[in-house]
Amino acid sequence: MLLNRRRAENQMEQHGLNALVSTSPSNVFYTSDLSPYGKCFVLLPFEQNVEPAIVAPISGPTPLILTSPPWIDDIRYYGEFYTTTRWAEEPLSSAEQMLIEAQESWKKTKETDPITILIRLLEERGITNGKIGIDESNLPVNHPFWKKIKDILPNLEAVPAQKIFREIRMVKSEEEIKRIQEATRITEKAWETALEQTKEGITEKEFAEIYQHTIISERGRITSKGLMFGPPIAFGRRTAFVDIALPSDYKLKKGDIIRLDGGCGYMGYPCDMGRSAVLEQPSQKLKKYWNAIFEGEQLAINMAKPGAQASDIFHAVIEKVRQSGIPYYKRHHTGHGWGIDHYDPPLIGPNDHTPLEEGMVFCFETPYYEVGWGGILHEDIVVTTKTEPRYLTTFEGELRIL
Repeated sequence: MLLNRRRAENQMEQHGLNALVSTSPSNVFYTSDLSPYGKCFVLLPFEQNVEPAIVAPISGPTPLILTSPPWIDDIRYYGEFYTTTRWAEEPLSSAEQMLIEAQESWKKTKETDPITILIRLLEERGITNGKIGIDESNLPVNHPFWKKIKDILPNLEAVPAQKIFREIRMVKSEEEIKRIQEATRITEKAWETALEQTKEGITEKEFAEIYQHTIISERGRITSKGLMFGPPIAFGRRTAFVDIALPSDYKLKKGDIIRLDGGCGYMGYPCDMGRSAVLEQPSQKLKKYWNAIFEGEQLAINMAKPGAQASDIFHAVIEKVRQSGIPYYKRHHTGHGWGIDHYDPPLIGPNDHTPLEEGMVFCFETPYYEVGWGGILHEDIVVTTKTEPRYLTTFEGELRIL
């Protein structure tokens, strides 16, 4: 289960909620383990003896049956979609039987409105008084739902709860950490495999092809930032173009920087790590600057303990990088929480004073970009614990020289 149930219950108790309703794809996935197809809702009652439920389109039962089966048993279907079941030949697989059951359950009502089903579920569960939290990211406050629920259930107060979901998701469950760990392992394997085949004259595109092929062979999922961006690979001076430049036909030369920033996905969870390497002898500037950003990143990790404030870590890290070799170093943040939606709070920035908690996952980074020279990055993923942070990336204490 992805859901941190205890933390969800604590948040509901703190805010006086009888239930939470997730609506966004990420929050539906988080609360139910279902990677949704179409508009889905999840009803999560505060009381554990009250059964949760999922509202899903009948056009998309495949994720529920094959791709990402939820831990919740009560599924209510809406919409209109037809799969012939009358002449199904025996013996049926369990998945085929579940598909028939989904179609038959929808036929009983042929309900087309998911809001009607959600309100009906609240009535069935006896959640008609008090207060519930609705994830407004997929049901904005101007949506007819808010008036409809008030008209039908006048004694039930519905309040926006997107911030509550983000608060819950700040501390990761063991299953979430496990998936991030596997995405990281695959990314590291892809990076190492590409480096092993790196030589003078290889192009960014050729390096990226090896990197992506390895991800697929390891059962990872290739991810991209936006619709037009490719693998987060760059060489030489092009490394100054942060992490969203498409790999090009540029050929690697001696002394060039090779930079990775990002990673693959695994079962809905991504990796965001950063590494820098150099072909043969690095310049004195590269050695000095890499050591400076590494010292800063390591300070951030060492400070990442429960109770430490995000802003305090940020200011200390900036000063450390400046003292270690880049006196004019500037950054807007030096790390961030990590999860389903990539960036999670808190942000390790000057204006985020959130105290860190045990079980948070962070990507700590101190990148430096200089036009006409290049960009370097060393980014690790760690989990905060009661004592020392636990690395999900493999520790590297030196600039990689090929």
